[in-house]
Amino acid sequence: MRRTAHYLSVIVTSGVLAALCASPASAATMEATYDMNEPSGATVMVDSSGNGLNGTINQAGLDTGVTFNGATGYEWAFRSPTAPPASPERVIQVPDNPNLDPRNDTWTVELRYRTKYKFGNITQKGQSATKGGQFKIQNPGGMPSCLFKGPSGQVATRSKVALNDNAWHTLKCVKTPTRVTMYVDGAFMSLKNGSTGVIDNKIPLTIGGKINCDQVKVTCDYFSGMIDYLTFTRG
Repeated sequence: MRRTAHYLSVIVTSGVLAALCASPASAATMEATYDMNEPSGATVMVDSSGNGLNGTINQAGLDTGVTFNGATGYEWAFRSPTAPPASPERVIQVPDNPNLDPRNDTWTVELRYRTKYKFGNITQKGQSATKGGQFKIQNPGGMPSCLFKGPSGQVATRSKVALNDNAWHTLKCVKTPTRVTMYVDGAFMSLKNGSTGVIDNKIPLTIGGKINCDQVKVTCDYFSGMIDYLTFTRG
């Protein structure tokens, strides 16, 4: 009898576990998706997520419709990240929108890029002194880092290997309320524990460098290379 009772208990418990596992988890929300496959001469970076968070492209600062090794993306020619004068035409801007702020949620930035250089801010929203905090993906020494800064502190993690080999690489930065994790080409790379608090600013999302800069007192940290796509996901 004990054996039978135990067996029934296992069946019931297993059924409950199966039901729990089958329950849908809270779904992730795609906040913005930039496929960056617009043709040459495009002036709008289209958000294909359906949220309409389009960006403005200035063809004086970059080229669209560029193909490399089977992928079409945007290309930024070499430009010093620090030498004057400033070149604001290099920077794509997406107007401020709550969908583009990490807040204190689980927040994922993913992009596919290539570069042969050891510098440049790839994408960011906010700068170091911005009220409301910031996030940025930067490329110091060719070893990209994911940085998130809020009222409770700054949390950043960095690639352990250089990725400036001019080949395509996928970079994913995942921020949760307690840590930031980086994945490179689908594999875990690094992790940093810590909390930032709510990150929510009124600055446009930028791609290719900073906007509030002059290359004298504040460097613009321009990116040189290509980006194939860029996505932002919440949850």
